[in-house]
Amino acid sequence: MDKKRLITGMAVAMLLVIGWSRLVQYLAMSHPEWGWQKTDQPTTQQAVAPATQTVESVGPTTLPPTMAQVPTVTLPTATTQTASAGTQPAGRFAIASSPTTQPVIVNIGSAADSDKQLKMAVELSSRGAGINSVTLNDYKRSVETPDLFVFQEPYRGRDDDETRPLSTRSITIDGTTVDLLNVSWQSVGKTADSATFEVVVSRDGLPAVKIEKTYTLSPRSVDENTPQGSEVTVGYKLTNLTGGPINAKLAFNGPTAPPREIDRGDDRNFISGYNHEGFADLTHSSMGSLTKDKPSVELAKDAEGKPAVWVGMSSSYFNTIIRPDPKGAIQLAAATAIAFNFEVPDAQHALLKLETTAFIIPAGDSTTQTSYVFLGPKRRELLNSAYYSAPLLRYEETLVMSSGPCGWITSTKIINGLYFLLSIFHAVFRDWGLAIICLVFLVRTCLHPITKKSQVNMAKMSKMSPEIERLKKKHGDNKDELNKAMMQFYKTQGATPILGCLPMFLQMPIWIALYSSLQNTFELRQSPFLWGLTWIKDLAHPDRLFYFPTTPFSLFFIHVDAINVLPVILGVVSWIQAKVMRQQQPPASTPEQAQQQKMMQWMTLMLPIILYNGPAGLNLYIMTSTTFGIIESKIIRKHIKEKEAAEKAGVVIVDNPPGDDLPPAGKVRRKEPEPEKPQGGLAGWITKLQQKAEEMQKDQLKKGKKK
Repeated sequence: MDKKRLITGMAVAMLLVIGWSRLVQYLAMSHPEWGWQKTDQPTTQQAVAPATQTVESVGPTTLPPTMAQVPTVTLPTATTQTASAGTQPAGRFAIASSPTTQPVIVNIGSAADSDKQLKMAVELSSRGAGINSVTLNDYKRSVETPDLFVFQEPYRGRDDDETRPLSTRSITIDGTTVDLLNVSWQSVGKTADSATFEVVVSRDGLPAVKIEKTYTLSPRSVDENTPQGSEVTVGYKLTNLTGGPINAKLAFNGPTAPPREIDRGDDRNFISGYNHEGFADLTHSSMGSLTKDKPSVELAKDAEGKPAVWVGMSSSYFNTIIRPDPKGAIQLAAATAIAFNFEVPDAQHALLKLETTAFIIPAGDSTTQTSYVFLGPKRRELLNSAYYSAPLLRYEETLVMSSGPCGWITSTKIINGLYFLLSIFHAVFRDWGLAIICLVFLVRTCLHPITKKSQVNMAKMSKMSPEIERLKKKHGDNKDELNKAMMQFYKTQGATPILGCLPMFLQMPIWIALYSSLQNTFELRQSPFLWGLTWIKDLAHPDRLFYFPTTPFSLFFIHVDAINVLPVILGVVSWIQAKVMRQQQPPASTPEQAQQQKMMQWMTLMLPIILYNGPAGLNLYIMTSTTFGIIESKIIRKHIKEKEAAEKAGVVIVDNPPGDDLPPAGKVRRKEPEPEKPQGGLAGWITKLQQKAEEMQKDQLKKGKKK
């Protein structure tokens, strides 16, 4: 019977563990007003088809078969500007220049490791004049390979032209949309850090509009008032080649999402900064918040109608943000995030489609549109600089994006405070793993008074079993009287059951905050333990002694793609701690209590199972904290035994104060216990809280007795 109860309890615990994350996800999706997936997610707008005519140009104008599943959304136009009376009739548009049949590839920047001039290499394609890839030469993709970090690539398995980052999709001239996405633009200029493409749109066989598109990389710099090499300027110059004014607007892709950086779930978010009284107010929502039934969301305005200053996507460690020049005549009218690939687990992607406001180009004149694209890491030193922390940018707000039921624990102030402590220890030891161990020592030291009081309380509780059993027999089924007698007995003995698990509960917020810190602090990304002398090469990922990503398998609900050692060691240490704690608890007086204590020891194995794919840094913290806890418990228990032995010695000879009567000859006077001094700080607050709870329980018992 006992084994059946044990198995049943373990099964229920595993179901709770498995179902918790799914329950949170379901509640977040079904109740978006709770703010678990977002801070202030914009409302989804229905697609509005503008009254425009799409005409053929070079290349197909419809989606290829591979894009059949991608949601087709026509971007809404904010305020359509009416052309003047001299605007020419629509006519028939085509691409006047002769495009090449094969795309032209243009490379700018540098892929040399930590190049001294430029931070990135950009491969450009003439198809839509978009980006094929961006290589950040300061960072590696993973610790397993020496390859540099590459992103901003068209999504594989989808049409490259459709998903190519920053490709120009179309231009709408006097109400007629001309496709530019499937057109190979002409490369007309290139330097080490810039490239220019050009395309000419004709109307009725005559040149109408020339579009020049230029990419310019910002140089590497240490000046806080500059982009510091992490920004690409994308400039459009549109020239009216006709004899009258034309009304036009542009549509183009935004940057794509950085690749996932965590092993559990999807860390990619849509991010937007909205102009709230001259300051950019961050809004973010998970890419997983879009579903097959709701595949798109409008980001150009927030729920209050405030305009977007910038929009983009981010992962745990990288941002991709596009920011139109706020001083330009051409501004952002629509920014639609469209998700697709829902049918493939963990392979959902999203695309940003942007559209400008309509603008007038006088005859023979030209106008420009400039956007600044941030493609870089979420490094505190970088995003806290004067340039990126300007009022209308405030990119530093993307460093910590708290959401979910534990969002208060992972707030910006708490994560930044935790990082500040870790950075102090890192400055001393130059190792983030040792910094985490130092944090454990600091936390255990601060909690020592509470831990000691908890251990003393457990020691007292262990001696109370006979009296508790006597009270149970005395009061029988009268629960009110039994609770009253037990409360009074605990009070006279100076013990309370509430203190047993208090030290662990006080550490839980630190575990959650540390987990979030490991997932949101770029400085800890790919940081080894003990200066790279151990197998732990990345504290933000599982320790992976043996890594086999090509042949993973599932064990119960755990995805196993590596042999992780730290969770196994954590399981052993947790088992030892549970055994030590069990020895300190009062002996079981009934078979049910014995079964409960045994089940609690087995339950300690659930933690390493849950954290098997957790970050090595978090496992290192919990394992070190548990080990320190065992040692601390041994020391406290030894102190308690020494104190009990001294008290058993019983009597001590003391001097009589002046005027006091002497005891009879040959007698000794027992030392009266000194009155207990009120405690201060956290321990005092807990004692007061305990006393308050006892008073409330007394009042309830009195009320129940009167009834």
